[in-house]
Amino acid sequence: MFMKKINKKYAEIMHQADNAVGRKEVVRLLKKAAQIKSIFDEHLAG
Repeated sequence: MFMKKINKKYAEIMHQADNAVGRKEVVRLLKKAAQIKSIFDEHLAG
């Protein structure tokens, strides 16, 4: 259940970044996605 939520949130953020207009907005969303991805990777490794 936890992994499914992380994957869904990551996909949502990447979709938002794909549709973002400004450079700052894209960077902010990509950083947020990277944080979620790192949580996902930690959970898989641990």
